[in-house]
Amino acid sequence: MTVMNENQAVDTARPNHQQKQRIVIAGDGIAAWMAAAALSKAVPATDYSIIVAGSRENTKDEAPSAVEPFGLSDSTLPWQYSFPASLELDNDDIVSATGGSFSYGIAMSGWAKHGESYLHPFGSIGASLGPVSFQHLAMRLRKEGLPIRFANYSMAALAAQAGKFARPGSDPHSVLSTCRHGLHIDLEALVKIFRALAESAGVSYFPGPIHRIETNEPGNIHAIEVAGGRRIEGDLFVDCTGIESCLMGQLPDSGWEDWSAWLPCDHLVSTTIDSSQSPPPFSHAMAHDAGWIRELPLPGKTVLEGLHNANIIDEREAVKRLLQSCDGQKPTNVHSGPVRFGRRKQAWLNNCISLGTSAALIDPVAISNLQLLRSGINRLLTLLPAGPDATAVRTEFNRQTAMQLDNARDFAILHYKLNGRTGEPFWDICRSMQMPESLAYKLRLYESNGLIAMYDEEPLEDGSWLNLYDEHGIRPDRYSPIADGFRPEDLLKHLQRVRDVMMETLKTMPTHAEYLLRLKSRSQK
Repeated sequence: MTVMNENQAVDTARPNHQQKQRIVIAGDGIAAWMAAAALSKAVPATDYSIIVAGSRENTKDEAPSAVEPFGLSDSTLPWQYSFPASLELDNDDIVSATGGSFSYGIAMSGWAKHGESYLHPFGSIGASLGPVSFQHLAMRLRKEGLPIRFANYSMAALAAQAGKFARPGSDPHSVLSTCRHGLHIDLEALVKIFRALAESAGVSYFPGPIHRIETNEPGNIHAIEVAGGRRIEGDLFVDCTGIESCLMGQLPDSGWEDWSAWLPCDHLVSTTIDSSQSPPPFSHAMAHDAGWIRELPLPGKTVLEGLHNANIIDEREAVKRLLQSCDGQKPTNVHSGPVRFGRRKQAWLNNCISLGTSAALIDPVAISNLQLLRSGINRLLTLLPAGPDATAVRTEFNRQTAMQLDNARDFAILHYKLNGRTGEPFWDICRSMQMPESLAYKLRLYESNGLIAMYDEEPLEDGSWLNLYDEHGIRPDRYSPIADGFRPEDLLKHLQRVRDVMMETLKTMPTHAEYLLRLKSRSQK
């Protein structure tokens, strides 16, 4: 691809009477069409025109994961609003339309110790007693020699292990309100939904690889040229071309912050197998000596993705290990390729905004790239400039984006740093790594007195950090002294009440399979 100055192109500047801001979204995948659908529903058509143009530079028969990691399916963490907020779609709609499933958490096998598993649940854990939060009550009882496992007091964890599922409803006093849920989604089906929404709202589409971008003197993009010589001008350009980053990657000063020192997997292999089993309401992350394998269960199939370090095992061995996870099922669409975890130093540079994996790529051990895309789109909707001067909103967009991505990065790093797989070179190196100072501070704070550091733009709730610390054996030096004001027998009664309410609720919940069947029946009416 080449960059051309505007005096090298045919001048098709808009007439003076045309006041609409022209938003050009580059790309043809999930990021492009989700952004197009969200913008077309959120902004007035009298003020903005929205165009989707170009595609990643791949042929039609090339594997999607060869250019866009995690391109077969993805998961989300819980979010409060729709997907994104401007679209009138709730989670039931998304799951029903894509043939997806729900998730109450992630089963983690072999991370804390060889041969041991735990569940990373979504939602809150336990219940406070007066001014004392649950973890300090549990730590107080541990002082008395009582074994307390935090996840045993998580409604989401109990339901996931029992194969049950229900939406929380609107009653804040119900124990179901402590549950949060994510989604497992077929991305190809999701693209079709958002493309249909965008085109029905009047979004134009001009396909073909992006051959050139045209910049003006301040460094702004003025136009892009796609196949056939079609030249498309715009005021704001949104780069949704994936890891190729066809727009942002061509601009000076669009640096990339490399996270490979902390997130050491650098290659991906993926495949899909048929499954006759009803999908469980959780995904599965299985560690092995050179990386890990993720199972994403969907109705009728399971997507397997393996991440590994190429210095430990080669691609052939990685594919072999992935196929060993197929349980005798014949795999389809086996793909492989390198990945590079990190983020743009500036997600919004001049008049170009990166979304999706053009902006950042994160190890999906705990936070999905689809989740970060959704957040980026909602952030753009909030900070979309009303005129040509975008200095203030651009600065704030970059601040919020960098903070959220760094918080997400830190949580992913912690899984590697706290691993218990001793005697394996890959994991031994991970334990000895020097953490980013932001993460080192969070860990020190919890180790000192059991406090969870939560900041603006946190993609996870405090229960996620709490459970990860605890399952990996991090025990604070002290707990809140207020907990000593309760008698141990009163604390035990409190924990038992919490557990009893959860177990009674569990009895009334439908199975995940029953819930999915109801959605399917409703959609067919």
